Amino acid sequence: MKQLFTFLLFYVILHAQPVHDMTVGDWQTVTTTTSENHTHVTEKEFLHLKSDHTFDIMILVNLKKGEHFIKDLQVKASGIWKRHITTLVVVINKIEVPFAKEVSKTINQRSLEALAGTYQARLRETPIRINTITYLDEKKLTIVNEKGVSTTYLKKLPQK
Repeated sequence: MKQLFTFLLFYVILHAQPVHDMTVGDWQTVTTTTSENHTHVTEKEFLHLKSDHTFDIMILVNLKKGEHFIKDLQVKASGIWKRHITTLVVVINKIEVPFAKEVSKTINQRSLEALAGTYQARLRETPIRINTITYLDEKKLTIVNEKGVSTTYLKKLPQK
């Protein structure tokens, strides 16, 4: 009887522990493109899904065309998220003012604002995003948005 009681107590304690959600963590993706007019653009997206169901997202853009360049244009947003089985819902509550760490003197303020506006619009146009998780493990997350666009994130491992 005592062993049965110990077993039941251990079972209840073991199953009362919170379940770890693999979606929580620091995720990132990198996209590099080159256009017909030799403009090289590298976009890095950093998605931090926190265990309190809030999130931060940052799009980091580097652009280079000849002598013209923009380094580390940062567009940031934050909000809340919720996951149910294979559905990931993200709601953007706040979009911060973008800034760039370095801009060549050949790029005027209007061009910089237009580029930043393009990335802000990407966040502003769809503040509520309903994604389907098509793959999830400890290192990789693949989601498909409502338009059928697939995005694969890799988990950013903590540095030792």
